[in-house]
Amino acid sequence: MANHATIPYPNFPNICAPLDNSTTDEIDEDLIVLSPNHLQRVAQFRNKICLYKTDTEKYELCLQIRDDLLNEHTGVQLLVAACEHVMFTQCAEYKDWKESRDTPPAEPNEADLVEWDRFLSVAKDGLEIKSKCVTALKTVARYWGQDVVQHYQWAYKGRKYCDKLCAAAREVHDWEKVVTALNSLILKRSQQGMSLKRRPVSASLNPIEQGDLDNLRKHPPENGLAIDLPDGFGFDKFGLIVHEEYTVVLPEPDSNGTADPPILPETDSANNADTTVDTFRKQDNSNGIIWSSGIDRPIRRRTASLPDITQQISKRQRLEGPSSFPYTHTTKSDIAGDRPMHDGMADDAYRRRVLAELQEKSGLAMPPQDSHGERADELVRKLLEQVEQPNTDSNRGVAEALFCTGDEAANLVESGSPHDAPIITEGQQQFRWSKNDRPVVQLFRRMGGLDKSISIQIPSRSSTAWSFEVRKLSEVRERFLNQNNAGDPWNILDLQSPLPQSILPNFLTGENCQLLLQVRNAVLMEERAERIVASAQKWNEWKNVLEWVLLSEGGHNTAPHTDSHGFATWITPQEESIGFGWMSCPTEEEREAWMANPHNYTGGRWRYVVLKPGQSIFFMPGTIHFVFRVQEHQTLALGGHVLQWSGIQRWMQVVLAQMKNPATTNEDMRWSAPKLVHVVTKLVAAKAQDGGVEEVGGEAAVAQFFASVKVKVSRSFETER
Repeated sequence: MANHATIPYPNFPNICAPLDNSTTDEIDEDLIVLSPNHLQRVAQFRNKICLYKTDTEKYELCLQIRDDLLNEHTGVQLLVAACEHVMFTQCAEYKDWKESRDTPPAEPNEADLVEWDRFLSVAKDGLEIKSKCVTALKTVARYWGQDVVQHYQWAYKGRKYCDKLCAAAREVHDWEKVVTALNSLILKRSQQGMSLKRRPVSASLNPIEQGDLDNLRKHPPENGLAIDLPDGFGFDKFGLIVHEEYTVVLPEPDSNGTADPPILPETDSANNADTTVDTFRKQDNSNGIIWSSGIDRPIRRRTASLPDITQQISKRQRLEGPSSFPYTHTTKSDIAGDRPMHDGMADDAYRRRVLAELQEKSGLAMPPQDSHGERADELVRKLLEQVEQPNTDSNRGVAEALFCTGDEAANLVESGSPHDAPIITEGQQQFRWSKNDRPVVQLFRRMGGLDKSISIQIPSRSSTAWSFEVRKLSEVRERFLNQNNAGDPWNILDLQSPLPQSILPNFLTGENCQLLLQVRNAVLMEERAERIVASAQKWNEWKNVLEWVLLSEGGHNTAPHTDSHGFATWITPQEESIGFGWMSCPTEEEREAWMANPHNYTGGRWRYVVLKPGQSIFFMPGTIHFVFRVQEHQTLALGGHVLQWSGIQRWMQVVLAQMKNPATTNEDMRWSAPKLVHVVTKLVAAKAQDGGVEEVGGEAAVAQFFASVKVKVSRSFETER
């Protein structure tokens, strides 16, 4: 056997009791698997824990080591996920391999493939952590500043911690007040010592514990705080009390033994940095003391290895870009980011989360209720077990989802070219929410008249009864604002939008998509061209389907269906993400089989995406689709229906199929569909007489449309008359 140099164990004084054989074996194994740096950390931990005399002290050290290691582990997962995203967006060969998994990139050997699988597994874990934390942290950044969120590395603490941060930020918006309250809590913990129920101040960049955040929410901060700062503590650059090694300055106590947090300069740009610093404080280099204006005592500088306090410290940046709910929408499709990214890993994490929640629900030991919700959940669960992500590359076959810029989407819907794939865009909504509150809160403020009634889908209702109940809007408002979901999530039906007429995605404003608007005008205006002055009877005949609101509690799932009356549909999430699934390119046999058994059919090729706030999806008439949501978050989306002049032939086929199979739609069409067909027929005839035959699909399409109307629907018209 060849002689190999042994790895020396770090030479630290051994202050622990003599090691038994099992511990010696453990160290030998550590020498084999750990790096020198990690070996050093283990030795330091072993020696440090032996210094403590009580189990309470040792346990507290174990907690700190645990938290530090888990934070590092989470940081690596997030880093891998971020780098994988760069690979996917910047390396075409890697992107092709990942999407197909047929031909490995650059033909690596088997060992490389194993490493790629390992890498993707870590990246998936990191993306799942990110997806659970990022929405909460965006909200925190909006209130407290993006650089605050970055500095304390809160994402490494996990989802529960981030949710508590978000709740605290919504309760106390002003960072200065937050600092005052948290410093009081941190100071109290530093003075109370350690116990199994109470955490002392962690020697880390982030001194805030979850209990501090709970207290911050429950007890409003005081206006001022005189701090009797213990030895070994100081203030970080954002004013929080931290251990000495993480401080920016160590304040000098005044005559009363108290100290103030550091006064830090705020500047708008680097150009005036020197002026700002000069007017803020003067430095006497002879004794290393910095004199601060407004303070009649010197402030000791930290060690030279840390940033000089005289260096410019800029103002906290506020998150002005897209945040958790006030989205920055753009109308220019050539701006970077207008084309939404198909984030397959994030979508898969969302699907897995919903699936796990449904599997847990179905596994609970309780008698079946045979309710609408139970049936929908069971069918959605089966679909989520088999659903796949769509092909988005036409070079690999039929594109099953089209991720488009605004211009590309507009060209598709205006050209009238036949396609079945949903179109997904981003930044196409002109209307913008205020940054002061959640969109759900703003929605109810805009409504007024909360004594009105609204239909609500309630999952626990028996499958033999209607799926909805009628409730007052005031009751809906109280439930949603207090977030009182007790496991029976509501879904609000047919909610009229109280928002300005500016929520229609820009790519749907072209002439080809305005047939439904013409239907409304024909119903209300008849032969007049003035502004609408319709009778009450005429208004009652028209149901506004151009724009509406989708409001749902987390965990409400909608089983596969087609939208009624052959409408095409657009949806734009406003608050939280929404899962959207559909049957991709169904054959005639698959469509017929689904229509014959829509509540149980799981055949065909099912695909899905997860729509993020600010993204818009547009899908064609007759698209068989379902919706799924995580239990944790309420969702708010805006939506509406569209009819295209160029799609009248397809539209008529869908309407006829829905009238023949009423269980396939989400509404009763018996009386309204014939009226709609009658109005569209008159509009198409007028368009053809004006020379617009090509705008409605050509002579053949118009002839087939009129033939379908005459043969298939004439009896319905006679009944209506």
